[in-house]
Amino acid sequence: SGAAINLGITFDYELLNSMQIIIESINYGGICIFNINDKLEKDNKWYDYFKGIIKLLKEKYSLKYGLKGIFKADLPSGGIASSSASQISFLLAICNVNNIKLSKDEIIDFVYKNERDFMHLYVGKLDPSAQILSKKNSLLFLDTLTGYYQNILLDDFNDKYQLLLINTGIERKLVNSKYNNRVEECISAYKKLDNNNEVKALRFIPEYLFLKNKNELSINELKRCLHFYTETNRVKEGLKSFRENDMYNFGKLMTNSCISSIYNYESGSEYLINLFNIVKNIEGVLGTRFLGGGFNGSSIALICKDKKNNIVNEISDKYIKIYPEVSNLFKIFEITLEDGVSL
Repeated sequence: SGAAINLGITFDYELLNSMQIIIESINYGGICIFNINDKLEKDNKWYDYFKGIIKLLKEKYSLKYGLKGIFKADLPSGGIASSSASQISFLLAICNVNNIKLSKDEIIDFVYKNERDFMHLYVGKLDPSAQILSKKNSLLFLDTLTGYYQNILLDDFNDKYQLLLINTGIERKLVNSKYNNRVEECISAYKKLDNNNEVKALRFIPEYLFLKNKNELSINELKRCLHFYTETNRVKEGLKSFRENDMYNFGKLMTNSCISSIYNYESGSEYLINLFNIVKNIEGVLGTRFLGGGFNGSSIALICKDKKNNIVNEISDKYIKIYPEVSNLFKIFEITLEDGVSL
């Protein structure tokens, strides 16, 4: 499950009568310049994503024009799919100047392939799908295997409840995290559980078969599987709770999800875990969990709207008391669920 929110990335651009790509990022600082006809390879810089997008586009389409553009963001980096958002923005812009029309599925697939094949991150399709398919005041349910999705509308959510996006002040970079290691551990687990070596994901291993053969797994593989199966069940129950406007149970599932992320999936930095322990114990907080892969970055909290001011103040006071060095970077955003990307 996922959603688009009222914060995001804006990419202002103009067509160039050349094959040059000139990109500036206010948030990261610096300017990237390269030619569409260059042999495009990673430099381990913030602009690698855009080189990958051009490389993928060239395999399928003829590009005649470059562009000059600038990124501006009103959201922090880390755990909130900012890399996916910037890729979608750039992809739509370069397609627009070259008169290329992409379907929603094609946009999602381009970002997915770029992350995996060029950036070498074992990510899924949730981030770009949430940014493309989400609707206002709705929670997106997505089956990443089949592509089936639905938006679950809850008009009166904003009357009683509030979502907070809480940034630790510590940037997250999946490339340098243990994110890929966790995926590799899941792969190792399903290979042991599937005697015929026919399946390609844990979702194809029934839970009863996992429980029957769990003794064949290492401790780490066992813990990753426990997170996967319990998380799958939480998503299903969470969708039901959201549809029935049972935010108390939805919040409980969020918190349990984070506990499993910490102890079974073993994600979460010191900053995120301490933030989690602060937030979950505050009166009026219904639930909280890490965002994204859980390796630094941000968390989200579901709270009662009438207690918002007290909650925000208490979180800030307690967190900054532990980490005064990030007081200028730590931020809490009040967010709403919105429609996906627009051009």
